[in-house]
Amino acid sequence: MDVNVFQQKVKSAQTGGQPMICTPLIGQTKEELFLEVEVLAEKKPDVIEWRADFFNHLNDKEQVIDTLKGMIEKADNIPFLFTIRSEKEGGERISLSEDEKVSLLVELCSTQLVAAVDFELMHDVSHMQQVSQAAKRNGVILIVSYHDFHRTPEADRLVELFTNAESVGADIAKIAVMPHSYEDALTLLSATGKAKKHLSIPVISMAMGEYGAFTRMVGGLFGSIMTFAVGKESSAPGQVAIQDLNAVLSIVFSKNQ
Repeated sequence: MDVNVFQQKVKSAQTGGQPMICTPLIGQTKEELFLEVEVLAEKKPDVIEWRADFFNHLNDKEQVIDTLKGMIEKADNIPFLFTIRSEKEGGERISLSEDEKVSLLVELCSTQLVAAVDFELMHDVSHMQQVSQAAKRNGVILIVSYHDFHRTPEADRLVELFTNAESVGADIAKIAVMPHSYEDALTLLSATGKAKKHLSIPVISMAMGEYGAFTRMVGGLFGSIMTFAVGKESSAPGQVAIQDLNAVLSIVFSKNQ
């Protein structure tokens, strides 16, 4: 997968263009994933995220790589983001140890099949270094992420988390939080705007659930370069259908077209 396509989309979003739309794949088998890709490719998202923590054969590197190759063939040049979301941050329970998870991410980077990988900020320094070095060595973009499915931290704490992601080697820093009011969602957007000004890397942010759905539509105005939409099935609360999100973004960002 040519990472240049992804990088060009990042640059466009950074300079005021419409944020990228990413849609998740959550199939448990190769057959389910292939069907999902065929559906998503027709909807033309900017990025496809393979949430591999849903995959039944995650402990078999050959099956993971073979499945990824098959999906890429069906994806019509859409860049792939590879994610094994931690159970601690909303992911599925997996059979891999943390060392095995890191080994798989390093292997995926070496194949250069994916444009980007996601790895959580919570991981220890040695694991982060291994993934960061593998990504940089192979020209893969590293998204360092933080998810809080229970609350929205204060704005200063959110800016600190964005900054921490940059300090551990992220090419892009991502934060997703759970708001309990619209004010919480505005806190997330405010922190995103501050982080965009102070960081030298791009940022992605969203608030989840009913109070956060609007942030997926307007987050780009505050500096978020990517938003997540429902392709076939949702992977997080508050995701909007891709066709609806496209319609809203085309209006919100029409002045920049």
